[in-house]
Amino acid sequence: MKIIETIGSMLNQKQSGLKMVILSGACCIPSMAGFDKQAEQVIERAITETGVKAQVKVVPATTAIFGGGVSKKVMGELMAMFDQGKISAPAILINGEVVSYGVPTLEKMKEALNKFPKQNKNE
Repeated sequence: MKIIETIGSMLNQKQSGLKMVILSGACCIPSMAGFDKQAEQVIERAITETGVKAQVKVVPATTAIFGGGVSKKVMGELMAMFDQGKISAPAILINGEVVSYGVPTLEKMKEALNKFPKQNKNE
């Protein structure tokens, strides 16, 4: 089973572990879809290498703006940054906290995952 799932398939399942969101800009700028795919691959590898339990969903920015999986506070911060030209998509969130803008490096993603308690590790 692929680690990265869409919102629809995740809503019908109960899963434990970290809640990760890939906030995609491809809904507004289709050429950004390649960056989402790269981020998915890095996240999948980081999850595998760290052994962290996580459910990951891709949320289009337009969905997030209307209350789809990203807090209003985070969306406000992201929109303010976007208005200033300081954000690159995708944004990666873990448990509601932004941990990366743009395609993360494998090391950065593993570091972010390892900041969470051991009970989220597959053992």
